[in-house]
Amino acid sequence: MPGDEPMTESIPQPATAMTSNVIIGPAATQPIVAEVPAEAAGEHPSEAAGPGLDGEETVWEGHYSSKNFLGRILLGALLTLAWLVLAVYTWGLGHSGATFWTILLGIGLLAFWASLAYRYLRAYRGHHYRLTTRRLFVTTGFFQRRVDQLELIRIKDVYLQQSMIGDWLRIGNVVLISSEPTLPKAYLLGIDEPRRVMDLVWHHMRVEQSQKTDRVNPV
Repeated sequence: MPGDEPMTESIPQPATAMTSNVIIGPAATQPIVAEVPAEAAGEHPSEAAGPGLDGEETVWEGHYSSKNFLGRILLGALLTLAWLVLAVYTWGLGHSGATFWTILLGIGLLAFWASLAYRYLRAYRGHHYRLTTRRLFVTTGFFQRRVDQLELIRIKDVYLQQSMIGDWLRIGNVVLISSEPTLPKAYLLGIDEPRRVMDLVWHHMRVEQSQKTDRVNPV
């Protein structure tokens, strides 16, 4: 109408902004992959990715316990105390006639402690065990180490070997019987709290076997 302002049609400008789900503009020619939450896909976040291979986690690690050397350590302590008394008698009180025997027994005592230290290091390094939710790793050897692995699903039986003194000190051997031809029997020697370790192996063995049954016979 006369006197009215001319009507202008608003023309939208092409947008080039990128949003989290849709891209408008020239970049829209590229394929868009939207992230779907794990809950929407029917997966639990902790099950989608684990800390290890296929979510495998370490549940226990152990060595040959130092408690196995407790008797020899006490014996060495008594011998050392006896030698100190002899040394005081020889050099402190001036009985030089016992010098030869004092020196000889001192050398023997040093050899005893050196041998004990070597045996301890060899036992500690040569026996290392690691239990995960799916496998058992048995490491043996001192200079040259060997690592054997045993799938928990292959274990048929697990039992405990323990003496009376071992029961008091809470140390012992855990023995595993498996269907693995190359490792039909595995030993966890001289470990601390062997009953708890045996229960851990049995528990995760049953879990693995149950999961295999569910995969083979789905509901």
